[in-house]
Amino acid sequence: MHHALAVLLILAPSLALAHSELRGSSPAEGARLTAPPAEILLRFNEPVQVTFLRLLDAAGQPLALRRAGDAAPRREERAVPELPLPPGAWHLEWRAISADGHPIRGTLRFTLEAP
Repeated sequence: MHHALAVLLILAPSLALAHSELRGSSPAEGARLTAPPAEILLRFNEPVQVTFLRLLDAAGQPLALRRAGDAAPRREERAVPELPLPPGAWHLEWRAISADGHPIRGTLRFTLEAP
């Protein structure tokens, strides 16, 4: 009985460690926009170091992004498209390194509808 409790107490701190994750974004996943976004925002549950951001159109062609700030770990990563987005389907690919050193990644999809 005491052995099981000792093991549980040793493991408890590691079980409590949560991995970094994307908690929200603007535009939101699957959003249908009627105007181009002024910026793209990724919001994480803890500071992460975003190592890669790429915005692609439906044909897979990239559109340049200008990132706000430096490469320091933060809870929010902001980027601004360097050119106005034309209507169509868009997806943002991102990669980051969490505070515990684990790599995380994801894709954010949204659609810009014609006016």
